[in-house]
Amino acid sequence: METKYYKSRVDWWVYAVVIFTVAYCLGFAICFDSYALMVPLGVAFAVLEIVAFCSVKYAIRGNELGVRGMNYGWTWYPIDKITEAHKRSGILSASALSTRRIAIRFSDRKILKSSSPLEISPEDRDTFLAELLSVNPNIML
Repeated sequence: METKYYKSRVDWWVYAVVIFTVAYCLGFAICFDSYALMVPLGVAFAVLEIVAFCSVKYAIRGNELGVRGMNYGWTWYPIDKITEAHKRSGILSASALSTRRIAIRFSDRKILKSSSPLEISPEDRDTFLAELLSVNPNIML
């Protein structure tokens, strides 16, 4: 069974978080003359943020939709239980690095343990939606 992987779209604010972290640590180092502590700390935080942001990915494997978030491993959802998927812009907390997202609703609330939709931000939303539709043509767009 072939697995297709999709990168997350990345908005400007992700880069701003990394730049702010480094700038804050450098500013603190300059103000308090503590370069030996703050420069390595700023670099370490920036590397951790970059690794966390780069880990967000999506996958389609057979009848499963995989989501890998910033601080946890893969979570797999059944594509045949998806009832609705639509393009959305939002800032809710999600496994998404962009405000240009896809909101996915499932027929069974127990899948997400919530009535809120699953929000993801694949780089190419149209291709991703087409792939979901090829697995489950009953998805309402």
